[in-house]
Amino acid sequence: MSTRILEPGEIGQVAPFPHLVLPTDNDLFAHRARRFAQLASGHPMADFLHAMQALALAQHSAYLATPAEPIDADALQPSRQHGMPPLSYQSSRREHGWQRDLEAIITSLTVQAVAAWQPALQQLAALDAVGREALADAVLHGAVADSNPLQHAAVAPVIGAALQVWWTRQAASLQVDDIGHVGSATVCPVCAARPVASVVDIGASQANLRYLHCSLCSTQWHMVRVTCSACESTKGVAYYSLNADQESATPSRKLAFARAETCDACHSYLKIFSREKEPHMEASADDLATLALDLLVDQAGYLRSGPNLLFSPGIAVDEPSSGAAIDS
Repeated sequence: MSTRILEPGEIGQVAPFPHLVLPTDNDLFAHRARRFAQLASGHPMADFLHAMQALALAQHSAYLATPAEPIDADALQPSRQHGMPPLSYQSSRREHGWQRDLEAIITSLTVQAVAAWQPALQQLAALDAVGREALADAVLHGAVADSNPLQHAAVAPVIGAALQVWWTRQAASLQVDDIGHVGSATVCPVCAARPVASVVDIGASQANLRYLHCSLCSTQWHMVRVTCSACESTKGVAYYSLNADQESATPSRKLAFARAETCDACHSYLKIFSREKEPHMEASADDLATLALDLLVDQAGYLRSGPNLLFSPGIAVDEPSSGAAIDS
């Protein structure tokens, strides 16, 4: 394969690429469901991943059922002028529309009759709107509602799924010009949430570029590689991956497909996926299918910097350990 040599006048120029990618794909949650189904095949956590497939299907149904709520033009001015995330989960008023999405997800899971979700559905049925709002606050701020990790772990993924649907729909209704430059690349420029993972992308304008994927509104934003996604340090960054047989590895275990990017400056980590090695990957789904990597990097002394709102660590999920190695 021939390589084009840059002309002197071209050296130092960078081809234009999107710094921000809004979640405009109406099949985003359907793709997530398909990915969960693919990952479940031959996976030691197949039952868990099939349950998550049902939740993603419920998200897809809820997402399509309702249009986005109008966003006040005045609310966009601080973003355009000062780089403030226009849909910040911390400062903007959370509309009750997310509870409509929650009801749609509950209805879908009830129809699907997945046994794994029955305890959560029973608990949610006993809560009024105020109780559900309290749960949403806990999920968004990484807390445990009512100081009961087991009960919280059962309902938190359903609450998180509904919040994702509402915020993703609202984010998709924006225009890129509505979002100003946010000073920190460590949080979503649309909703200020932390990323669930980062992805080294493919495509004509995004090839080999790293994008952070928002854990809440599904927006993607560019961040240079070999940079900590939590503190932006470029020193002490290393990569851990699962040890596995490359030839027989399932999609979630391919070497160098899923790695944990660790930072010795802040002692945090976040996973980074390669779409070139797994074109059908989906950040939230593949993150949950590689929980063994989280456990092993945690044992190495690093704390995860971004959440997956579809999972609460209150209940352990068993997966045979396959070892981890640090990549040079």
